[in-house]
Amino acid sequence: VQTTIPSNGFNVVLTHCTADFDSLASAVGLAKLWSSKDDDDSDSNSGAYKSSSNLPTFVVLPRGAHPGVQKFLALHKHLFPIRSLKSLPSDLSNLNRLGLVDAQRRDRLGPAEHLLGFAKRVTIVDHHIDGESDIPEASDYVAEKVGSVSTMIAERLRDAGLELSEAEATLLALGIHADTGSLCFDSTTARDAGALAWAMEQGASQAAIAEHGKSSLSPEQQGVLTQALINTNTTEVHGVTISTVLLSAEGFINGLAAVAQDALELTSSDVYLLTVVYDAKSGSGRKRKQKKKRAAGDDGDHHLRTRLFGELEKEHTTEEEFLSSMMTADAWKGGETAQKRRRLKAAFDKKDKDGSGYLERGEIAAVLGSSGIICSKNALDDLFATMDTNSDGRIDFEEFIAFCEDAERRQSEQEKLTGRRQSTMIIIGRVRAGINTKDVNLNKLFQQFGGGGHAKAASATVRLADEGDAGGILQGIVAEMIDTSLMKQPTVGDFMTSPVLSTKPTMTEKHVEDLFIRYDVRSLPVVDDDNNVIGLVTYKEVAAAKQRLWNKEQKRIRQEAKLAQDIAAGKNVTRHGNEQAMQRKRNQGSALKGWMLQHVEVVEASKTMAEVEAALLDADVGCMPVVADGTKQLVGMVTRTDLLRQHRYYDGLHYNNKGFADSIAARKPIIELRKRLKKYDLDE
Repeated sequence: VQTTIPSNGFNVVLTHCTADFDSLASAVGLAKLWSSKDDDDSDSNSGAYKSSSNLPTFVVLPRGAHPGVQKFLALHKHLFPIRSLKSLPSDLSNLNRLGLVDAQRRDRLGPAEHLLGFAKRVTIVDHHIDGESDIPEASDYVAEKVGSVSTMIAERLRDAGLELSEAEATLLALGIHADTGSLCFDSTTARDAGALAWAMEQGASQAAIAEHGKSSLSPEQQGVLTQALINTNTTEVHGVTISTVLLSAEGFINGLAAVAQDALELTSSDVYLLTVVYDAKSGSGRKRKQKKKRAAGDDGDHHLRTRLFGELEKEHTTEEEFLSSMMTADAWKGGETAQKRRRLKAAFDKKDKDGSGYLERGEIAAVLGSSGIICSKNALDDLFATMDTNSDGRIDFEEFIAFCEDAERRQSEQEKLTGRRQSTMIIIGRVRAGINTKDVNLNKLFQQFGGGGHAKAASATVRLADEGDAGGILQGIVAEMIDTSLMKQPTVGDFMTSPVLSTKPTMTEKHVEDLFIRYDVRSLPVVDDDNNVIGLVTYKEVAAAKQRLWNKEQKRIRQEAKLAQDIAAGKNVTRHGNEQAMQRKRNQGSALKGWMLQHVEVVEASKTMAEVEAALLDADVGCMPVVADGTKQLVGMVTRTDLLRQHRYYDGLHYNNKGFADSIAARKPIIELRKRLKKYDLDE
């Protein structure tokens, strides 16, 4: 790996801000392609991937990486041509070529955006085909419908005949795993599977993939996840569960995407929107400075103090309680100051869960947690030390009042200097794949804020003039999603098999079996004379009934044989006069009402698709009779196949009801034709 930058020029490949495995892997792969000497231009996109300049190519991560990627790079960084943005020459006139992978908008480049103005040629390689680029400097633009950009790069490396090192193959495999959900996301294609297989053939380490592919959450991420689960708000619209959470943090928190994904799975939500608001002036890069300031005697973080004060102010007594207290004889004494102390005392008492007359560290942490305020252990320690002026390990009421007054004064001074408090809002969205969420496209929803990503996984960063605007923005996103993407679910009556053939309780095994064979079905409802569902018969019941009939026939044969032996031996044998009639009755079998499934589950025609799926799962059956709402009147049948048609998993499955989609009258010409052709059937 070349580390020095030659004076005659160089190339740079950029990942997007907070690089994930797909962005990093494709950047490293593109750098390898540009550094190769193969000048074959066999297709129209070759120019985007090939470089004949023989200049070294470096990979730059504009603004860090996800925690899992950082962990991987801690051991592997020296194996790839990665440089920091600051290490590039101040004179960028020798920048020959600039590549952007998994990014096609300026705001995704962060502090590296200025490189666009110096590069002689700009290349964009992306797999978000519905995205819109705002980079007119791009000379080459390649976007293909695959699950990951790493797949596109891996295919070019394979076609170029380039061999990968084990670390490069492992990184490409991690990139494909990350953006395809290990080939489980609905955006995955056969090309992704092929590229992953090639990376494995090139020596990708499965041990490294197993360790780094699904890394555990860091303590900071775990804290965010805990607060998210505590403060999640959930609503259900058209059978889709939408969960949102609005949190406040001291500064930028890395790795929120993994937190949002875990929250989606743990809450059993269909859509999860994780929103974190932090002070625009505070970020991850300022944390060390903040710690130094606190060590030197600084009395805590202003943002955290202000948020805590705001939450405590909300906890004053209700209007009825306050008016009741004002009715006492001495309530008016002391004026506004006394009233304020009473309100703060009410807030203090509510937070004093154990009634000790003091606030302990755990009770302060509970206030922050229940209010959606993300606070690190060090920040909580500093805040508690600020409040605990006598250092006795607990907060009495006078210390509480002093803290509130100081926080109120600081907040007033800050607003006088800067007006409303500016903040940054990060929105991370995740959608569970399913028939009810197939129209949800987070990429389009977030584009209005300059964000984007995939249809089911996207993010956006919004600059707020006032932190209070965050709730309105989040509510607006949910409202737009409901209006444009969440359609009313189809009911069972919309896709059931209807009209449907049914059986009568007086039918025998042979009658039912003939219907099964003739119409190629495996189950039929049983109805009475009023068309009310009274049972269900499947091929299992028919098989069992036939077995019982066969057993009876064998028993009869044995009895007749014994009877014949007795007659031959001259024994006195009595025969029943109606033996032949009884034999004919036995040959016909037993009535269906004696062996059908009774007390079967039915589903009303107005039930949604999700509800009937749950009903089939709970009952562990493959079909259910559909009845008119509020009655037992049979109107159709719903089967697993009907549900599969609605999911549209398989192109080869007919998406119209096959068995009884047409009425008997409509099928009559076909039935008559079959009868005429039957005489031409070959004898077996």
